[in-house]
Amino acid sequence: MNLVQLCEDPRRFRRLVFAAFVIGLLVRLGVLVGFWHSWGWQAKSVPDQWNQLAINLVDHGTFGFSPGESTIMRGPVFPLFEVPLYLVFGERYEGWSATLLLADSVTVVLVIALFRQVWGNAAALVAGLFYSVNLPVIYYTAKISQVTSIVPLVVLYVALFSSWERDFDSRWRPWVLGLVSGSMILNKTVYLPIPIVSAVVLVWSKWRTIKHVTQLWPIALCLLVTAAVVTPWTARNYVLTGGKLVPVQNMFWELFVQDVLYYDLSRLEGLDRPEGRTLDYLIDQERQMLIAHGVSPEPPESMSRAEWEYARERAFRAISITWLYQDPVKLLRVKSANVWNFWLRAENWQKTRLLILMQVFYLGAVLTGLAVLVRRHQLRQIKYGAIVILVLWAEHCLVFAWGRFSLDLVPILGVIVGLGAVWARTETN
Repeated sequence: MNLVQLCEDPRRFRRLVFAAFVIGLLVRLGVLVGFWHSWGWQAKSVPDQWNQLAINLVDHGTFGFSPGESTIMRGPVFPLFEVPLYLVFGERYEGWSATLLLADSVTVVLVIALFRQVWGNAAALVAGLFYSVNLPVIYYTAKISQVTSIVPLVVLYVALFSSWERDFDSRWRPWVLGLVSGSMILNKTVYLPIPIVSAVVLVWSKWRTIKHVTQLWPIALCLLVTAAVVTPWTARNYVLTGGKLVPVQNMFWELFVQDVLYYDLSRLEGLDRPEGRTLDYLIDQERQMLIAHGVSPEPPESMSRAEWEYARERAFRAISITWLYQDPVKLLRVKSANVWNFWLRAENWQKTRLLILMQVFYLGAVLTGLAVLVRRHQLRQIKYGAIVILVLWAEHCLVFAWGRFSLDLVPILGVIVGLGAVWARTETN
């Protein structure tokens, strides 16, 4: 009995879903315990200071890294996700990590439940299993990072948009997709182009059946709802910066600069450098750059934190434009390397090697599944997932790319593996 036949029986399929959940839960527990003494939160250190945003929001009513100093450098979704964790556990971060890992295990079930409506039981089950044992996702979830809040939204978005094409007359999908799209953007600005690109592709796919412009209203409604979700946060940033437009967060040019600085550090000291050296180098170089451009390295008393953050971003933009004119070949070299950095790069060579070892199996399975779909002319089945992959990949190639940024895409990669397995079995039969 093959996988497709196993998944056809409802009772057996429910058992398989439960097994996928349990496997995911056990693997997450194993990673948490196995690396217990190495987690940074043991020393109250959480990546990107995500914990401080939740703590200050609860204790001081401020969305910022310091009490009374609002920031425009982060979106609000993950800190709001953390607020209940702080209310329940305080600063005992082992509770935060364990809860996030449990929530991530539930995401395994979400992947299967939503994807089966679009691609069938077998492909969805493989996607869920692929996600349940993905070690990089588990590792960064345990570290307390943004991946936990964005992945369920990506799963919802891809499943709903893919099914919308088949049920274009649906009344509720434009509303729900607008809410999901807006929440994705508030989580990470990098998702801003995706609803627009997806809408264009949907119009193109339905072009022959559209007889009147009024039939485009659901797509317009989806985009309007997306804008309505994002606009209050944009208005908040507008007020904080004294009239500057910052849709969600203000880090594009700083990350652009950091990408080049990472390249320079690797050329100077090699990839095999000690833990923390990359961050120290970035901070030191950025400090010198800001001083050279007349911006204080620390928030001055003469302006708010948000205004200072915007001034930093303007300085980094000027630096980036100067580099572009001075050495475009170097920038092209740096940014073209991001094609694979997006999947494999980490802070230093030790972490990069570990990430490569973990990713080899997963990405190998994805490439195998993709090859089957190409051979069977079935790529159209995953076109909205492919939009998310290609847009995020392209944006990170342009700005800054680390392997952890690709983890948002794991459920989509999983369904490519699942569909590849199903079509390979069909081909064999």
